[in-house]
Amino acid sequence: MIGFCGLHSIGTMNALSQRRGRRFSLSPAEGERAGVRGPLLANALRGSGKGVMASVFRFTISAALASFLMGAALAKDEPPSKIILDTDIGGDIDDAWALGFVLNYAGFDPVGVTICDGNTPARANIACKLLHVTGHTNIPVAVGRKTRDDFSPQFSWAEDFTALKPIAQPAADFIVEKARKYPGEITLIAIGPLQNVADALRKEPGLGKSLKRAVFMSGCVYHPAGQTNPVPEWNVVAATKDAQLVYGAGLPLTIVPLDSTTLVQLKTDERERVRKRDSPLTSSLECLYRLWLESPDSRMTLHDQLAVAETATPGAFFGQRPVLHIYVDDRGFTRIDEQKGKPVTVCLQPRRDAFMDYYVGVLTH
Repeated sequence: MIGFCGLHSIGTMNALSQRRGRRFSLSPAEGERAGVRGPLLANALRGSGKGVMASVFRFTISAALASFLMGAALAKDEPPSKIILDTDIGGDIDDAWALGFVLNYAGFDPVGVTICDGNTPARANIACKLLHVTGHTNIPVAVGRKTRDDFSPQFSWAEDFTALKPIAQPAADFIVEKARKYPGEITLIAIGPLQNVADALRKEPGLGKSLKRAVFMSGCVYHPAGQTNPVPEWNVVAATKDAQLVYGAGLPLTIVPLDSTTLVQLKTDERERVRKRDSPLTSSLECLYRLWLESPDSRMTLHDQLAVAETATPGAFFGQRPVLHIYVDDRGFTRIDEQKGKPVTVCLQPRRDAFMDYYVGVLTH
């Protein structure tokens, strides 16, 4: 997804995006693990300062909670859940960190990654490199239609990478094929604008009957944190016609809207815990984070990771999950209307600390 001021709203500035972040230095060894060499490594943001340490009590509770939830999710003797991640990786930083979540969560069987919105070939290179660096070269990357020639500093991380390439099959065809191959088994996680999902529905109007579930980071039902009115969320308004088709298709849909995601930002000590893991995955995520930084004060809002967490452990991290009838109007707003809308499960009231303990635990285990 691509956010404005770290949020997925249009024409709004949220106070959350002004909270101070921190720069970290990247060692040569960390750079090598992240697949970064030469000038790109030399230009990585560097800084100094003591990390923020949590209390021993909090750290122990956090680790215990993360271990419990991960263990509970895998203790059912069930096979890993088949998922497809549809992402506009390379815009806002949360997409890459959401893909990292997918790759490190043992309860998922990633069938593929599909790339949406903007300069999709450049975005696909980032996904391919992250898969390669982390040893997941068996997961195919399918590219959706290119909608514009945009640029992101994150593109430089993979601009010369050729060791793993996307498949030739277009993203929409890939989604349809896999849904047919595994009827009732696949959860489609969409964390970007909905071009690929809409194109798949145009090819297969009955797609929803083949999916186990669809979980989107999408929409704004009431209002983002710190505001009192709804706003058009980027993943909807960036491709409004496509979003209207998707929301009207009757998918088994759950959304994690701005109402929830804008309440969850990465704290300095949490980022430090991920960085100190010093694995190929966490080193890569840290490198991409620094390329994304718009200013020393930038701090990631975990829009997309919440959608992945809802897929992994449905309902665990939200206080309310009402079923509301939602439709998309011509301005890209997600509206509640019993007559016009289709039933959608809406994840509200995030349990921020429980989620963050779980998420950081997945990345660092």
